[in-house]
Amino acid sequence: MLIGLEVHAHLRTRSKLFSPAPILYGAPPNHGVHPVCLALPGVLPVLNRRAVELAVRAALAMNCAIAARSVFARKNYFYPDLPKGYQISQYEEPLATGGWVDVPAADAADGAGRAAPRRVGLTRIHVEEDAGKSIHDDAIAGADATLVDLNRAGVPLIEIVSEPDIRSAAEASAYLRAVRSILRYADVSDADMEKGHLRCDVNISLRPRGSSALGTRTELKNLNSFRFVEAAASAEIERQAELLRGGGRVQQCTLSYDPHSGRTSVLRVKEDADDYRYFPDPDLIPLLLSADQIARIRGEIPELAEQRSERFQRGFGLSEHDAAQLTASRATADFFEVAATQHGDAKSVANWMLRDVAQALKECGTALEDTPLSPDALARVIRMVDERRVTVKGAKQLVSELVRSGGDPETLVAERGLAAVSDAGAIEQAVREVLAAHPEHAARYRAGEHKLLDFLIGQVMRSTRGKLNPGALRECLLRALRE
Repeated sequence: MLIGLEVHAHLRTRSKLFSPAPILYGAPPNHGVHPVCLALPGVLPVLNRRAVELAVRAALAMNCAIAARSVFARKNYFYPDLPKGYQISQYEEPLATGGWVDVPAADAADGAGRAAPRRVGLTRIHVEEDAGKSIHDDAIAGADATLVDLNRAGVPLIEIVSEPDIRSAAEASAYLRAVRSILRYADVSDADMEKGHLRCDVNISLRPRGSSALGTRTELKNLNSFRFVEAAASAEIERQAELLRGGGRVQQCTLSYDPHSGRTSVLRVKEDADDYRYFPDPDLIPLLLSADQIARIRGEIPELAEQRSERFQRGFGLSEHDAAQLTASRATADFFEVAATQHGDAKSVANWMLRDVAQALKECGTALEDTPLSPDALARVIRMVDERRVTVKGAKQLVSELVRSGGDPETLVAERGLAAVSDAGAIEQAVREVLAAHPEHAARYRAGEHKLLDFLIGQVMRSTRGKLNPGALRECLLRALRE
């Protein structure tokens, strides 16, 4: 199987690509518009400088060659949400060519059990404007009507076109994750798939094993989640495989994916580039970029995930696996770095983040940056465990509550009664009660079955709801068993 992705990413600008209209996500329909977006007579496009700079930054972050001269073209087609009847894009002379993205291969592993990277080549990255949005909703528009929202019309985006280097549906999803990570790290796009900042088309073809000839490709349109990319690609691979095994022929077409049925269906027979009647936009002069401009933008690219992972390994002594996990998103990496600096023991902070914070986030179904948990609060919780003021069990409860609701760790410890009990008298009393309740286990320990110590510690902790200082408890229990 040969898979290539065309990823469309909104650029993080305040205004649109060719007009001063504001970009308003979630605003009422048609409130972020301008005569240019509406294609009113006599209007002329004016290129957004910031959009160009962000596009160049993205291309450099993905190792592309930047063209000194690129040309905007008109891509002609009709949709109700495309007022001009054409989209301003780039075709024969795009902004950037070549490049690559390194992706953990989903179906290969090295000797350490870690996914070995696959290098997915890029064909091009070009700049274009987005179309509007057609709303097919019977409850709003009625059964026989379609409404059009032009808030999105003219929003600047880049299209990232990969080579057909991807070899599985899982790898397609992994590639999209890697692209999103780069876009976020480089401050190019919010890449929020739920808001439509990041969408992709998946091109798939199959060929007999060992053959060098390309098969006929189909295109899955407008997939907006990692799960849908993998599921849709899997469904289309199986559809083509069944067709070819039965002696049939794959027709080049555009498909949609229905997540309810898990099947793909034909939207239309695929157009070729000739059908779009591309030609240079007569209202826009060629875009010229000097070597100095490109060098300046290259110097503004923040530290990317791979570089940050290497720094975490060198500076904090983290394993390659832990560093990769903590740098998977920029928000997580930023959080970790602040918490590690404040606490002083980066490995301890990494363990708490990868285990307990991750578990709390999973239970809440949210991302770290969307919670009220702060790096300072986590560092203070871990410090309380170090100082034996809170048990590990109590700290886990504390982390879970901080992820859900936030708050001050010390105040929550007092309010929830989570402070570790270090009073010698209280610990001795709890130990005596457990030994009295389990005399046979105490006798077997004294006879040499030392593994029973953990059982007895567990019983004391259970009877005290995990509030005893673990170190003090262990010392007290060993003293009592020696008596």
